[in-house]
Amino acid sequence: MAQQSAAATSQQGNAPAGGGGGGDMCTAYETRFSVIDVKVNEKAKGATLQAGPISAEEQKKQAELLKEASKRAEESAQQLASSGRRLFLARHGERMDRVFPGWLRLAFSEFGMYRPYDLNMPLSLPPRINGPADFHDDTPCTEIGYVTAQMIGRGARLTRVTFSHVYCSPALRCVQSAHGMLKAWPGTTTKIRIEPGLFEYMGWYRNGLPPFLTPQEMVAQGYEVEIDYAPIMTIDDMKTKTAKESLAEYYDRSSKVITEIVNKHPNPPWNILVVAHAPTLDSASRKLIAKPTAVPSEQDMNQMGLHFPYGAVVALEEVEDRSKWQLMHAALPPISYLEFTNRINFRFFNR
Repeated sequence: MAQQSAAATSQQGNAPAGGGGGGDMCTAYETRFSVIDVKVNEKAKGATLQAGPISAEEQKKQAELLKEASKRAEESAQQLASSGRRLFLARHGERMDRVFPGWLRLAFSEFGMYRPYDLNMPLSLPPRINGPADFHDDTPCTEIGYVTAQMIGRGARLTRVTFSHVYCSPALRCVQSAHGMLKAWPGTTTKIRIEPGLFEYMGWYRNGLPPFLTPQEMVAQGYEVEIDYAPIMTIDDMKTKTAKESLAEYYDRSSKVITEIVNKHPNPPWNILVVAHAPTLDSASRKLIAKPTAVPSEQDMNQMGLHFPYGAVVALEEVEDRSKWQLMHAALPPISYLEFTNRINFRFFNR
């Protein structure tokens, strides 16, 4: 197994598949400002690393920011009754090559033996057909990335959200993240469905589609992948998507795949988890919630990782009359650490 972290634990029992947060449910976390774009995490650079107690002034400032966030959440979350169909779009955890850019040269011996040199690197990696070279465009998660995925799963369970179906990009970092999220439900029978059409913008891949692990290889590594799933877009379909894929074509592909996934499950209630990439949270949601489908600029596309950080989650629910979908402002609790938060850039998302 590429990751060896312990399964996330929970203080509550398994909830029904259609459950969501809210009502009179008693949960461990408050979720009112999960995705609201306020600067609740904005501090002077390095402030979280300082020694000594926090000042009363800083405590007051943070409390006021959180109160403002709560107020804005209540004002903006004028939710219509739900049909019971809910979609959770999640970005994978922290990726190895972004934290350790030279890891492929430094962590492998001349004979291809993997030797991690930092505790944030996984203890072991799955074997690849072409050796370490296959990790170049199909990087794994870091240990922190995998733990973050487990925290997301724990947050879902503690807010009474159980995922009835899981769809996932074939990228290793996404499969590892989906696996980590499902750790919150030990013994779950839910399988991960590999959907190649969920892979990110092909314009970033000059050498074509990366050589992913096959579903059979994923199962051999301990990932709960559904081998017999027939994807909406196959690997061969994706191989026709070269580096010449335009942003408009990518947005269209992503939207069509998500629509097909939703259409596969007409009967509520359900909570579907989709684990993919930063751009997916934008490209896969805009048509559902009837936002303008304007394609972002190349600059914005290259900044998607800032708009939708590692572990970011966009939760959508269909309204009762099935006429449209709406954003769930308080679906899952956020994650904050040092200067990092997985809250999305709500202004960009809502453009």
